[in-house]
Amino acid sequence: MDKQHVRILLTATGGLAGYSHYHLIGSIQAFQVEVVPADINNSFNYTAFTGEALEIIPRGEEEGFIDALLKIVIKKRVNVVFPCSSNELVPLAENRDLFKRHEVVVAVSHNPIELAVACDKLSALDRAAQQPVLANFVPRYYPLSNKVDLYHAVYRLGYPHEKIVFKSRFAQGGRGVIMLGQPIKDEWLKSKHGGVMPLEWLDMLVEEDDIKQFLIMEYLPGKEYSVDVLCYEGKPEIIIPRERKVVVDGKAAVSRLVRHEGLIACVKELIKLFNLSYIVNIQFKEDKCGQPKLLEINARVPGTLAADLAGGINMFEEALNLIYYGRVKNREVRWDAECARFFQELYR
Repeated sequence: MDKQHVRILLTATGGLAGYSHYHLIGSIQAFQVEVVPADINNSFNYTAFTGEALEIIPRGEEEGFIDALLKIVIKKRVNVVFPCSSNELVPLAENRDLFKRHEVVVAVSHNPIELAVACDKLSALDRAAQQPVLANFVPRYYPLSNKVDLYHAVYRLGYPHEKIVFKSRFAQGGRGVIMLGQPIKDEWLKSKHGGVMPLEWLDMLVEEDDIKQFLIMEYLPGKEYSVDVLCYEGKPEIIIPRERKVVVDGKAAVSRLVRHEGLIACVKELIKLFNLSYIVNIQFKEDKCGQPKLLEINARVPGTLAADLAGGINMFEEALNLIYYGRVKNREVRWDAECARFFQELYR
């Protein structure tokens, strides 16, 4: 029996996960897959080493993004688009029908309004906090309208005796996260990332007009989890929690797949609440009592998707099964499998 031939357009291939995703798609067994890589620039993209032609696209928030992407998918006869950058999600969801007219499936959640809420860390927490069943998974947090709010919020959360997290509502990959606390000279000098910062320093760094783009939340000192999900219109098909055992610069270097029933139950509710579809990722961190708290919802392909392959699941392959056959074929996860990531040098 001949395999279904599928051309996949993959965005953000110049990121750290681009090469990993390329190999993961190449390991698909049930389909004959061809990758059309795309990125916002060609400065050392993995395509220089594979010989693949790279398609240059605008950023997701730029006006010409949809038109440029549509021209590429028509020219390259693309069948499925997997976006890997959060700023691409809402524009693609708003234009799904435009791509559908050219028989292209855009693997994003269908409701752009709900998607926009999920992609905003503050709005997502607000929505989750309204659901009694999710209350235990919502951290203590505060929105910010001005610097007066900032000072009130940090002291409510126990500053300076407790560490506090100041974070961007929209940034990806740990960008825009600042730890507030009382710096200790030796710790500050030895820390890889500068240690904690006093509130007075943050006050000098952040402009009043920018403060609404951030939120304040409690510091969560416990284990960190990343949950990969394949779902369709609010119904989860595969849920794989993994403990991020070693994290370097916001990226998981060592992961272990864990059958955490509490996280699985929580994620089921979140997928239903935001009516999410296709491959998404939801991140949690434990508080000092060991209770996982929601950090963010990434309604897109995550960077460490290859970790699921350690448990026997290729999320890209199962997503294609869902798109073409309406069902997944493999749900059996090898729990406790581990995945480690290492740098590899590529030259040109």
